[in-house]
Amino acid sequence: MKAFIVTGASRGLGFEICKQLIRRNHLIFSIARNNNEFLLELATHNDCKIHSIKYDLQYTEGIPDLIQEVLKLVSNTELDSITLINNAAQVTPLGPADCCTTEETVRNVQINLLAPIVVSQSFIQQTNQLNIHRAIVNISSGSAKHAAAGMSVYCASKAALDMFTSCVQLESHKLLTIYTVDPGMVDTDMQALARNEELLPMAAFFREAKVTGSLKSAEDAARKIVRRVLASSDATERKG
Repeated sequence: MKAFIVTGASRGLGFEICKQLIRRNHLIFSIARNNNEFLLELATHNDCKIHSIKYDLQYTEGIPDLIQEVLKLVSNTELDSITLINNAAQVTPLGPADCCTTEETVRNVQINLLAPIVVSQSFIQQTNQLNIHRAIVNISSGSAKHAAAGMSVYCASKAALDMFTSCVQLESHKLLTIYTVDPGMVDTDMQALARNEELLPMAAFFREAKVTGSLKSAEDAARKIVRRVLASSDATERKG
């Protein structure tokens, strides 16, 4: 059985990733501030086990206990692999740096950077005793590499997450693969928020992308991510 932990799973890209991972012999842990009843029903109909865990990743100090709670639920399960997909993200605050509130800035960095770092650290620490393939997939963004006026906090947090991932890749962790995936511009609630933000210079660009059909659907973006995740897992298991 393959296990998957997906953050930000109640809507958007995270929801689609969870939906496409729902299949027999998969065990899914959906972590989000809200439950999604559709995922639970879909899992039941497809003979897939899914646990929906409500948690606000802004509260990073509780993340080690969160991961411990998840791993307790697999303690008696024979696993072939376990994969963490850090998807949860927040695009706000948007606008010039001097217009960003301290509260929004702190929450952005907590969710986009501190949470995936602490989740990854806790995941590695608490799965070290498992003799199975482990993977961490950090969902990145083009904003990690391309500076954009009015998106300073989002760009900075995503760039920092990419660097964290690159650093961990250089370390020696038993049976661990870690990498980032940039899904491109995806038509989600975050995109809708950005293209309607008056203080954001990029808003016009995002509106044009929506009108011209240049945005990827969350379903298509998730399909490519899931395909890569499963291919990587299968290849590692064959080597083992």
